[in-house]
Amino acid sequence: MKKVTSLPKKIKGVFMDLDGTLTVGPKLFASTYKALEELKNAGFWTVIVSGRPAGWADCLMRLTPIDAMIFENGAGVLLRDGEKLVLHPLAPNPGQARQALQSVFEKLKKAKPYLRQASDQAYRLYDCAVDICEEEPHLSEKDVEWLLETLKKEKVTAKLSSIHVNFWKGNHDKRSACEFLLKSEGKKWKADLKNVVFLGDSPNDEPLFEYFPNSVGVANVRDFEDKLIHRPKFVTNKAGGKGFEELVRVLKA
Repeated sequence: MKKVTSLPKKIKGVFMDLDGTLTVGPKLFASTYKALEELKNAGFWTVIVSGRPAGWADCLMRLTPIDAMIFENGAGVLLRDGEKLVLHPLAPNPGQARQALQSVFEKLKKAKPYLRQASDQAYRLYDCAVDICEEEPHLSEKDVEWLLETLKKEKVTAKLSSIHVNFWKGNHDKRSACEFLLKSEGKKWKADLKNVVFLGDSPNDEPLFEYFPNSVGVANVRDFEDKLIHRPKFVTNKAGGKGFEELVRVLKA
């Protein structure tokens, strides 16, 4: 992985993960929020690409200057259109899927009763999130490996993030949602793969590390190097939100 300072010039937009990428632990520092505002004020467009729920997308779109948020690992996009927020669902109707996913979770819980859904599950439309280390008690690495192996047998798509294991019905992921946005908004944003950058930190970002020529990992991505087939092309010196701030300084230079 190359140093982030060797990124090509003429970048116009930033796709970025949220947890572990904009945050340090669970916190979004004031300096990171300021860097996000500076990026927007400098003329860059910005998109959060996250496993977090639809409910979080609505909140973050109203509280931050971002142009769009991809939520639940590509299940949908919330897009800013002037003063309005426009929802673009990219996954099938969630009604039946929710019941099926809950049944899978109950099966998992029978095998390991201490498993629990993430505390943000109530705000999700399309997926199920199992908490592995966002809140105490944390799951062991052995439990996480068991969880991922078991989900492979359940005819669901499962991804590991820095805090959750998410699983869902369908073939959508972060990459398919980014492709949708670049196709639908690329002309307006004057954006294509050559002049945008993606910033992430964990295995559920792997489809985007592969897809974006200018993919960047914050320093804590190194914690998952042995789990990644497709690694980011560039890496920051600092972790989490401080790595994002480092990227912003490079882009504005």
